[in-house]
Amino acid sequence: DLMNCSGCHGGGAVGLIGPSLVDGRWWYGSEDGALFHSIFYGRPNGMPAYGGILSEATIWQMVTYLRAQPLPDVVPTVSWR
Repeated sequence: DLMNCSGCHGGGAVGLIGPSLVDGRWWYGSEDGALFHSIFYGRPNGMPAYGGILSEATIWQMVTYLRAQPLPDVVPTVSWR
């Protein structure tokens, strides 16, 4: 379960305290580099930075893992922007 991600993003990364990571809706962009940036540097209001804690290779593996998750049928898959 992606380190401690499920504590905020829920089991299966469908959202809990933090947003869903599998619904196709991204505040900071949907490109792989934007996902990497969010994990490595963190984001305001709750997303911690994992750069320096996790290797860059591990963060890229997390991005790949997130991309491999199926889109749920029960949540919107429309971009925020």
